[in-house]
Amino acid sequence: MKKTALLIDGGWFSKGLGKILALPGGWPTAPQVIKNATTVLSKDEELFRIFYYDCEPFDREVTNPVDGSKIPYHTMPAYAARKRFFFDLGQADFVALRRGELKARGWEFSATYRQALLRGTPPAAPTARDVYPNFEQKGVDMRIGIDVATLCLKKIVDRIILFSGDTDMIPALKLARREGVQVFVVKLDPWPLKHSLIEDSDGVRVLTPSA
Repeated sequence: MKKTALLIDGGWFSKGLGKILALPGGWPTAPQVIKNATTVLSKDEELFRIFYYDCEPFDREVTNPVDGSKIPYHTMPAYAARKRFFFDLGQADFVALRRGELKARGWEFSATYRQALLRGTPPAAPTARDVYPNFEQKGVDMRIGIDVATLCLKKIVDRIILFSGDTDMIPALKLARREGVQVFVVKLDPWPLKHSLIEDSDGVRVLTPSA
């Protein structure tokens, strides 16, 4: 049996499940994440651990630059739902949570307003609904890279299965393969997977999401 670690970029995998399955609220439950992730394991693979990487929900208050209104994210229903998701996932067997940090980096125009700008027909001035905070994940990629290095250099696992569409993961994949660890990447059907990720892996596991 091949001892196998599942490394999940939550921002990619969970959002993907939510969109493909059209889940209520756009987000899966912890059992749905675990069930779908473990379906990619083959008969000769023994699960070592699921590593789940994501940021806790944003819990601060921001001020809309157009009208000065306050947006308290910690009071929103989505905040409570995401906190519950992380709690449930953290209580599951063989799951290790790796948390980055979510920061608000300025404001962006909505897609509708940007399209109006491109058409040359924007309103006289943007309204509060025409802008939204630009949230940025910090530390997630670094944590994935550190775990890949640790698992490989200490010879903890035989295989790694990566759930991510981010090409920033390629250096970590190269390291794993140089150290003799087999690496597979996951394709969320029907979404395409970048060719460079496939090129630097040992194979692709196609996952057809199910609720």
